[in-house]
Amino acid sequence: MALRIILPAKPFAEAKQRLASAMTAEARAHLAEQMFRHVLAIASAFAEPAAIIVVSRAPDILCLAQTCGATALAEKPPCDLNIALRQAAKFALDHGASKLLVVAGDLPLLCKDDLAALAAHDCAIAPDRRGRGTNALLWPPSLEFHFGDNSFERHCVTAKLAGYEARIVVRSGLAHDVDLPSDIIKPVK
Repeated sequence: MALRIILPAKPFAEAKQRLASAMTAEARAHLAEQMFRHVLAIASAFAEPAAIIVVSRAPDILCLAQTCGATALAEKPPCDLNIALRQAAKFALDHGASKLLVVAGDLPLLCKDDLAALAAHDCAIAPDRRGRGTNALLWPPSLEFHFGDNSFERHCVTAKLAGYEARIVVRSGLAHDVDLPSDIIKPVK
């Protein structure tokens, strides 16, 4: 099966707004960029960069994707994560994909083994550690995306209604996203 990895990314300056009480706008943008670069590097180590699609409306992120050998797909308005993912899924399907691996860009503990654990299935969902959000999906291109409030449950229902047995993949690298100040990992000295 032809696997394509989709990495959605909003402009770094707009990312991580819920961290505003703990970080300056510049620090949040820097953190978002560093985490995205990490996820892109892990995805590139797991699969050939040509198998990666970065979908964004930010020219600097699209340039970074191209520099790394990934496909840069400019997000079309209206700007919405689920619409952008549908756009990327259509592009991937048109270019021979039979499975999609969608990975959030804010997973600082992500490793290649995490992606392999997802890719081992036909359909898999990696919840955040709170069990409400979705941090990664191994998804058939025909299924809709439901990111937003309580996305984990909505993705589980979508898979079931479509006749897929979604495997739930719980690993620290997939579960630990950075949304709140308490999620920030302090470097060990």
